[in-house]
Amino acid sequence: MDINTRREEAAAAFAAKGLPTVKEEAWRFTNVSRLNEETFDAVWQAAEVSFDPLSDLVVVFENGKWSVEASSLDGLPEGVRVRSIMDSADARLGTLADSDSGFVLSNTAQFSDGILIEVDAGVVLEEPIHVVHLADAEGGSFAYRHLIAAAAGANVTVIEEYIGSAGVRYLTNVVTEAFVADGAKVDHYKIQRESAAAYHFQTLESELGGGALFSNHAVTVGGRLGRNDIRGRLLGEESEAICNGLYLLGEDQLFDTHLFMDHAVPKCQSHELYKGILSDQARAVFCGRILVQQDAQETDAIQSNGNLLLSRAAKVNTMPQLEIYADDVKCTHGATIGELDEQALFYLQTRGMDPQQAHGMLTFAFANEVLDEVACSVVKLRIEAMVQAWLAGVNE
Repeated sequence: MDINTRREEAAAAFAAKGLPTVKEEAWRFTNVSRLNEETFDAVWQAAEVSFDPLSDLVVVFENGKWSVEASSLDGLPEGVRVRSIMDSADARLGTLADSDSGFVLSNTAQFSDGILIEVDAGVVLEEPIHVVHLADAEGGSFAYRHLIAAAAGANVTVIEEYIGSAGVRYLTNVVTEAFVADGAKVDHYKIQRESAAAYHFQTLESELGGGALFSNHAVTVGGRLGRNDIRGRLLGEESEAICNGLYLLGEDQLFDTHLFMDHAVPKCQSHELYKGILSDQARAVFCGRILVQQDAQETDAIQSNGNLLLSRAAKVNTMPQLEIYADDVKCTHGATIGELDEQALFYLQTRGMDPQQAHGMLTFAFANEVLDEVACSVVKLRIEAMVQAWLAGVNE
């Protein structure tokens, strides 16, 4: 199917379906109806937003469009191809993304640009690819479509970063599809620091072959309202999916994480660790579902969601779920919601720390469990600085 036909069908389906409502079980805690009351338009203009590159391989999107001038792909090795999704007729586009999702349908109908990353069999790309999305157009609507394809035995690291100008209102809607073939490895990082007035929604879909590894590490600090939909299909034996996330929310932010891992074959692993720190009147939603199909014997699946409330007005709805149809599995899940330990705070103060220092140390320690899972050193340093800056603002 050509891209124009795909767009037309998606537009017709979205016109009939619209955005999700709280009447749908998957959206009952996240009301996006305000998006129907606001106006967003595609605004393609150069962005005046600064950023620090995390790699020599950088692709920059400015207000919805690839900026050739700001990007740099010099030194890209043979066997690795990076180009605009608009220049591709890749048949895999749209084969993973949930075609029943209103946000996916809207993205398919409207995406203005995106990236296609292909890594040939056996090729190991040592340098990460940093994909930066800059936004500063008031009332802008930015729909990005990304596709990552790692052939058998390939290895690639991709960093998606979203940066918005302070106070600017806009909508970002992203769909990323990752195809990880037998024995391949894809490390995917997402750093979301949109404007506090922005809306951000992403669907991330992955498909793993035998012995493949896909990891996703997502950190969220920006956006008025947003959601990550993360779905993985483990289709080859001994494949492994790792998903970790940290969300730092304040004021009246609402952020939703929905995770679905489908274990379809034996001897696969999935490990998920998500933590949130909330202050003011912020709200978070976490729903993690692990499906172990009947043939998926010897599955090893662990899911954990922990939340730290720094305010009595903050609220979290968390729903870890296991759906198991096999009998030889190791599966656990759990969720916690709590406040800082008063005894630990008192102990640190008896050792000479002032209350603000003690508060900051314990809060950072809570987040650090997720940071410890970040293998890419440049990403880890960036995230640590973000966490420290956010905590400093909370403690002011």
